[in-house]
Amino acid sequence: MLIGFNLIPSIIISMYQMMYPSITEAVVEFNVKYAVLGLGIMAVCTIGATLYSCIKELISMPAMLMRPKPPKSGKRVFLEKVSFVWNRLGFTEKVTIRNMFRYKKRFLMTIIGIMGCTALILTGFSIKDSISNIMNLQYDNVYNYDEMLILSSSLKENEIDDLKLKLEEKSEIIKGTKTYIVANEATSSKNDYKVDVQVIVTQNKDEFSKFIKLNDYKTLEEQTLNDDEVFITEKAAKLLNISAGDNIELTDNDGNVFIAKVGKIVENYVYHYVYMTSGLYEKIYGEEYSSNVLYLKTNNLSETEENTLNESLLKDGKISSLTSTRYLKDLLGETLQALNKVVYVLIVSAGLLAFVVLYNLANVNISERIRELATIKVLGFYDKEVYDYVTKEIILLTFIGIILGLFAGYGLSGFILKTCETEALIFKVVSLPMSYIMSAGITVIFTVIVNIMTFFVLKKVDMIESLKSVE
Repeated sequence: MLIGFNLIPSIIISMYQMMYPSITEAVVEFNVKYAVLGLGIMAVCTIGATLYSCIKELISMPAMLMRPKPPKSGKRVFLEKVSFVWNRLGFTEKVTIRNMFRYKKRFLMTIIGIMGCTALILTGFSIKDSISNIMNLQYDNVYNYDEMLILSSSLKENEIDDLKLKLEEKSEIIKGTKTYIVANEATSSKNDYKVDVQVIVTQNKDEFSKFIKLNDYKTLEEQTLNDDEVFITEKAAKLLNISAGDNIELTDNDGNVFIAKVGKIVENYVYHYVYMTSGLYEKIYGEEYSSNVLYLKTNNLSETEENTLNESLLKDGKISSLTSTRYLKDLLGETLQALNKVVYVLIVSAGLLAFVVLYNLANVNISERIRELATIKVLGFYDKEVYDYVTKEIILLTFIGIILGLFAGYGLSGFILKTCETEALIFKVVSLPMSYIMSAGITVIFTVIVNIMTFFVLKKVDMIESLKSVE
């Protein structure tokens, strides 16, 4: 409880502080309510399991309890009916498969334990992959500009045109486009939700598509703006419960309400936007279009070259501020450093789960089959052969658990990411191939550690003592 109330929340809070600098201080406390709840659940699990075991033994006859527990009788398994496969298996493989199904509870516990271990590890990696992928999706699939310049409010449209031409003459800059951006509040008649959106207006829709791609959020096919409908981003559409063809209401800072028809719902991952042409803007808002932002595409500049360019741009009184995509990506990199801590916690927790489950089940397996193992040692089996005889079951069950855990981990990642989504973010579940490999590999490492410890336990099996009759 001390670790749960202090370590893990502190790590998660530090992650949120990276994403939201306004969170300067957070109180981590020992919550009595959750402590009692957690203790109650633990008590039900541990005491319940103990009571079940005790009752099961206490209803037996004393004479039966004084005798060693007889091994469960073997049964034919389904695989035996597949003669093509069964006949090609060796003796130890056949014994391994039969033993697995003799002890069904241990069979299920091993698979569930390994599945949980692999799922938790993959969840940690998937959370990191998914969050790190947001910025790549936003600035590769949607935004293709490198700099966003906020222009001085005193500039007239012809002065902005001259500034754009002047900037495009620079060797560091490939192209620029004019836009108008204004903050509005979006609502719909389908619910009472209110969403703060950035309305982005372009004069040249063909030129604009080279800086911001308007892709359909389902098909990802690129769409082109028209003078009759606005495009709205995916998360805003979900919050407002609207679809293509519906109307939205846009309210400006003065409280004026403007109605627009939604043409397409477009791909977007960070914040909310409404896109329209300058012709539609003048029709809806009833005022003449004027630019206040320039988007720029630069010529593969290094960080030093970009900083030099930015300094020179800000010296010009025509530009009040600017934002570079490189800065936003660097900010994300710092956030991911905090996310690594969450991944490490999940890996350690999952590893402990796998270790405890496998080690306990291996010990129970050996104790229940001690006479069987002693017998085959008497018959001439070497230590390694006895070890293979027992651990093949663990290896096979681990393999099954890992496969199921990879599927479960993907589902768990999606659930956690959907739960953690904020109003302004959309998480797409991303699990890179290396994450699957690492998750399976780490689970295998913990399994190998348990198997090594099992080898030394098996080596200490005393054949004479184990085969002595209890009578």
